[in-house]
Amino acid sequence: MHRVVILGSGNIGFTVALFLKESNDYDITVISRDKNKLFYLKSQINIKVIQCNLEKKKTFNNLIKDFDTVISALPFYLNIKVAKAALEAGINYFDFTEDVKTTNTIKEISKKANSSQVFVPQCGLAPGFISILANSLVKQFEQVHSIKMRVGALPKNPSNKILYNLTWSTDGLINEYSNECFAIKNSKLIKVQPLEGLENFSLDGLEYEAFNTSGGLGTLCETLKGKVKELNYKTIRYIGHRDYMDFLINDLYLGKKKRRKILKEILEYAIPTTKEDVVLIFCSVTGVRHGKLEQVTNVRKIYNNVFNNQELSSIQITTASALCTILDLFINKKIKRKGFIKQEDIDINDFLSNRFGKEYI
Repeated sequence: MHRVVILGSGNIGFTVALFLKESNDYDITVISRDKNKLFYLKSQINIKVIQCNLEKKKTFNNLIKDFDTVISALPFYLNIKVAKAALEAGINYFDFTEDVKTTNTIKEISKKANSSQVFVPQCGLAPGFISILANSLVKQFEQVHSIKMRVGALPKNPSNKILYNLTWSTDGLINEYSNECFAIKNSKLIKVQPLEGLENFSLDGLEYEAFNTSGGLGTLCETLKGKVKELNYKTIRYIGHRDYMDFLINDLYLGKKKRRKILKEILEYAIPTTKEDVVLIFCSVTGVRHGKLEQVTNVRKIYNNVFNNQELSSIQITTASALCTILDLFINKKIKRKGFIKQEDIDINDFLSNRFGKEYI
């Protein structure tokens, strides 16, 4: 049985453990500093747990050496340390990070991987599935002009002025809203600013806004550079949300790295979490197909649900199931490469036909 260690017991780490345990094909251990969450994990899904403050851990080598795969569900700034330990231990590495610099460093680490070892960062929704979906649409065209990728995890019943509830990592959210973004315009790779590029659109009779955020493209810009005229990624929110975040991040300078802890405290103190949410996925590709100028659009809505008596938000379901799918495909030799694996390397049909990937259908 494939031995997996999950670092972190937050919403996503918990859901990955839940999904893998129910498959009966994985031997799972979760390591976390949170005693209460570990007790809940052990009592609810009967897995092995270890209590350890990973924030203070100087090295992860001894923690992960006896496993086949490590999954980091930790804040992005700890992932490089985990990846280095995975390399030394000769085991596989998976994470959810949206942080571009972290991913680039992990890519460099992976160059020293052994012949059976993979490094797969950015597993999840965006980055993650959205790149798999976009690349599958691109393959339908002889010539691609533009790719527009839009993703959002939204509360179903917003009740505050910011029209938002916390649904996942606050650190990751602030990162996306504060760090520079990448896009392709006029066939050239460019940098664009977060919270800019505001646009409004409607879907199923509801009005939304979308704007630039960092990390959602994953490695797609690198993959498609020189092959497409325009490529961009934007996050979907309810109309008005962007202006409030712009005030906090830019007008009050809370997006500065030394002040992000203040913003995190404000958001976690004042903005409640929710499991009643919906994930919106929108991808549109325009180009020449069968000799004609055509546009193909793929739209998906995924709602919160109950799994094995556990109430799960849609962002938990989509993020965790994406990583579980990619791990499962690797174990079943549907992904044959070694070293660094890009999300867009994964076949959409293999993904959606997988037992975990079916959550996206």
